[in-house]
Amino acid sequence: MKKSKELMRRFINGLNPDDTFNVIDFSNTAQSLSPSPLQNNAANRQRALNYIEQLEGNGGTELLNGIRAVLNYPPSSPGRLRSVVLLTDGYIGNEQAILAEVQQKLKPGNRLYSFGVGSSVNRFLLDRLAEVGRGTMQVVRQDEPTQTPVETFFQHINNPVLTDIQVRWEGEGSPPEFYPQRSPDLFANQPLVLFGRKAQPGDGELIITGITAGGGRYETTLPVRFDDDGNLAIAQLWARAKIKDLMAQMYGGETVSGVEAVTETALAYRLLSQYTAFVAVSEEVRVDPDGTSRTVQVPVELPEGVSYEGIFGNSNQTEGAGSRSSQSLQRNRPARISGDAGTRGTMAPPPAPTAEAEETPEPAPSPSQSSPIEIIDADGLPTDVVDALEQHLQTLNLPDSGEVVFELRVANGRVTLVLWDEDASGLKTPTVIDSLRRRLQTWQPPQDLRGSYTLKFQVN
Repeated sequence: MKKSKELMRRFINGLNPDDTFNVIDFSNTAQSLSPSPLQNNAANRQRALNYIEQLEGNGGTELLNGIRAVLNYPPSSPGRLRSVVLLTDGYIGNEQAILAEVQQKLKPGNRLYSFGVGSSVNRFLLDRLAEVGRGTMQVVRQDEPTQTPVETFFQHINNPVLTDIQVRWEGEGSPPEFYPQRSPDLFANQPLVLFGRKAQPGDGELIITGITAGGGRYETTLPVRFDDDGNLAIAQLWARAKIKDLMAQMYGGETVSGVEAVTETALAYRLLSQYTAFVAVSEEVRVDPDGTSRTVQVPVELPEGVSYEGIFGNSNQTEGAGSRSSQSLQRNRPARISGDAGTRGTMAPPPAPTAEAEETPEPAPSPSQSSPIEIIDADGLPTDVVDALEQHLQTLNLPDSGEVVFELRVANGRVTLVLWDEDASGLKTPTVIDSLRRRLQTWQPPQDLRGSYTLKFQVN
C-alpha cells in the first residue's frame, strides 16, 4: 500500500493545469473523492492527497466492482479525453469477467492504463486490460523508485503520435489478413507492429491513417510485397497474433467457432494454445476409495515483500498456522484516479487486489418474464442425466425465448468446458447466454460420465 500511495501522489502532482480528476477507491463497495471530476488547483490537489493518505485495508477488494464504478462514470465533456489508470498489486483472479466488462463497456475515446505494484502481479490481466483499454501497462516492484514509471506514463499520454489508427490494403488479389485487427494507439518511441498473411503472393500498398496529437488527419502509404516462400518465423508470429485476437473475442465466454479457430491455427503452426499442448495429458484422476474426488488446500509461499498480517490481519485473530491456507485473501483497498484532460487524458491510480475469483451475479429478470427450460436434443446423454440437468436449470429466470445450443465437455464429476454454438443457436441475447453458461458450469454430472455432448435447449 505504501508504494501505491507514493505512485498516486506522483500522479496527482503531475497533472496538467487544465486537467480534471477524481479518485475512486473500492473494496466490497466503491467510494469516490468527489461525485464529479475536480478542477486541478492547489486546494483540490491537497484534498486528494489527504484522501489518499487515509486509505487503508478495509474488507476484501473486488476489482470487478471498482471497474464497474469507473465504467459507469458519466461521460467526459466533448473534446476531452478521459484516461483511467488502474493501480493494483495484481493478486486477482476472474480475469475473463473483468476483461469482458472493460471490452463491452469502455466508452469510445476513453483509455485504460494499468500499473502493477509488487513482485507477483498478474501480468496477463494487466497486459490484456491495457490492450483492451488501448493504453499501456507498467510494473513497479516494491523496491523500485516510482519517478521513472510515472514520467514514462506522462510522456505517453502527453505525446500521442497517432490515435484511431486504420489500416487498409490496395493491391493484387484478395486482401491480406492482418493482426491485430484493431491497431493500438501509437505513442512516442513506440513502433506500430502489424502481422499480415496473404493467400496468394502479390504486391500492393498498405495505407495507414489516423489522428495526430493536434487533431489533424494523418495518412501514409507503404509498399508491401508478399513472396511465394514467405517467412517461417514471421508466419508463427502472425499465428500467435491471430490466436491472441481470437481469444480476446471470447473474453465474454467461449464459443464453438472460436475454439475451433484457435485450435486449427495452433495445430497448423505448431503452437501452444489454450486448447493444444506439446505433451500427452492423462485423464486419470486419483480419488478416494469410495470414488469421490477431494479439493485440498495447498499452502504456498507469500510473494516477496508481502506480509502475512497485511493480507490476513494479526496472527492472534486466526486459529493458528494450520488454518492459514484456508483464509480468504484480503488486501489493502486500492484507489483509482480517473479524470478528463484537454489534449491528453488524466490518470488515476486505483487498485484492487484479491486472490479469489469474483463471481458476477446473474441477471434477475422479473417473474413475469421467466421461462422454463427444456432439453430438446441431448446428443446421447442418458435420460436420468437429462432430467437431472433440466432440474438444475429450472431456477433460472430468462427474459427471452428461443433455441440455444451448447457443447459440454465433462469428466470426473464436473463440467470442464462450456462452449456456445452461436451459429446453431436462434436465441442470441447476451444475458441469456451468459446466465445459461454459468449455470451449466456449476452442474455436477455423474462421476462416470465422460466426453463431449452437444445439447439443444428450448427456452419457452
